[in-house]
Amino acid sequence: MNEYQRQAYLDALGMEQYVPRWLMPHAPMPTACELPVVEPPSAAPAVAREPAAERVPAETPRPVADFLNDMREPAKPTRREAPPEPEKVAAAEPPAERIEPFTLSIWRSPLPILVVDARQPRAAMPTDRLLRNLLQALAPHDSQRVSEEVLPWPLVNHKAVRLTADDARAELSTWLETELTNRPVRHLLLMGESAARFLLPEDKPYDEVLWQSLSLPPFDMPTLVAPSLLEILRNPDLKRPLWAAVQPWLPMDVPAS
Repeated sequence: MNEYQRQAYLDALGMEQYVPRWLMPHAPMPTACELPVVEPPSAAPAVAREPAAERVPAETPRPVADFLNDMREPAKPTRREAPPEPEKVAAAEPPAERIEPFTLSIWRSPLPILVVDARQPRAAMPTDRLLRNLLQALAPHDSQRVSEEVLPWPLVNHKAVRLTADDARAELSTWLETELTNRPVRHLLLMGESAARFLLPEDKPYDEVLWQSLSLPPFDMPTLVAPSLLEILRNPDLKRPLWAAVQPWLPMDVPAS
């Protein structure tokens, strides 16, 4: 279990810290950590005294005439040494790109589809009506069982979360693993750049996989990437390619409740 998953569990349980005191069933037996043996410091060896330096006899003073002769002679040009070249400083790695917090809408329904949509809270557009109509067109079902969950990121308010793209992918990957374990589905619909960018691998940018069906590793989940519900409402011409993209999912059976 990685640190993000552990923090997510503790945050959901309302616990700040957890230290196990009993051995859980079927858990491996703990092993004591072998600490290195620290040897006591030995006595410092005695420092031998250096013999006193011999006194250098004073030089015999030179006559004044010798100094005058030295002054009359032209000074020899001294060779000017080139300044040392400055050491090349290794280029530091650029800091990781910091991203702003965002919000996703998680749509669940009786259909075996999980919809993750890039949400804009201040848009005030009927995105729920558009999605309900799409799901109803895929297969008739009880529309009262369609629900939305607002998922803000970061999921865990912890100092280990640095608000980078790698942190967002790690957290959302842990969330998706838990979601698919609790509510298995057969299809995943990622709508909008925020949903696709942080749930897909880094080598699959949103612009290149738009309208494509691919398998989401490591879950081996058939995944379709589409524009967000808000983008479709603002540009109704996107409804036609969206409907064409979901045709491979038909016919769709509604699991018994």
